[in-house]
Amino acid sequence: MLKSLPVIAVVSQVVAVLIAGAPAAHAQSSAVVFQGLTHTPVGAAALRVDPSRKSLEVSLLGPAGADGVAVRTPGGTSWTARVRTPVVKGLPLRMSWNALADGRRIGSGLLRQTGGEFAINAVFTGATTAATSSVQVYRDGRLVGAIGGLSPTAPIYFPVDICQIVPEFCEFTGEFHTLADGACMIRIVGSTSVPIRLPNGTTVIGNELRLVEEVRPGGHYPYLGFDTMTMQSDARSFEILSETVR
Repeated sequence: MLKSLPVIAVVSQVVAVLIAGAPAAHAQSSAVVFQGLTHTPVGAAALRVDPSRKSLEVSLLGPAGADGVAVRTPGGTSWTARVRTPVVKGLPLRMSWNALADGRRIGSGLLRQTGGEFAINAVFTGATTAATSSVQVYRDGRLVGAIGGLSPTAPIYFPVDICQIVPEFCEFTGEFHTLADGACMIRIVGSTSVPIRLPNGTTVIGNELRLVEEVRPGGHYPYLGFDTMTMQSDARSFEILSETVR
């Protein structure tokens, strides 16, 4: 069985991390171009393109989870990145994503590790004052479970095994999309299928999660794309192995 986090802890952490203002990028090292995209350090992070590994290394990250990288995505409606990050016993991993349009945060995701499992939450801020979302679980491209009407503080739990190709590293694909109706979607694809527990207690087996903003009739908002995507973490470093914007 997957273990739940205390509700009070979930609420306070999600609100503090996701509802806060959009992070600013401060160039502690120079901006770099990786796979045709301009990347700027966030906080105290340093960026380095590794030609031999064909990856972008984001390092010197602090324990507060505020350091990372911002990638320019002008006119983008779809961002995809293959990410590799260390998983260190006794040092729980936290990683967040933020999509910005005209300086406004329109969607965020937060991945938190507790022991041998992850919890993920999503916050979407564009369509309504009290945005809800749905979660859809896929196994090798086939829908196996879904639930809607989720609040930003409703986490989904799954084992760290979803992305551990080797014990020391977690490798997964993270995506952010704006859909045709104006809704935002966060998509996480792991390396293997695992038990995923939905907020209603149902457990399904899958390797892909889609968290989709629920846009009510008349709730369409003007941001049909985004111009910046940030990734921040409390890991000492992480790598972007591949990245595309459309």
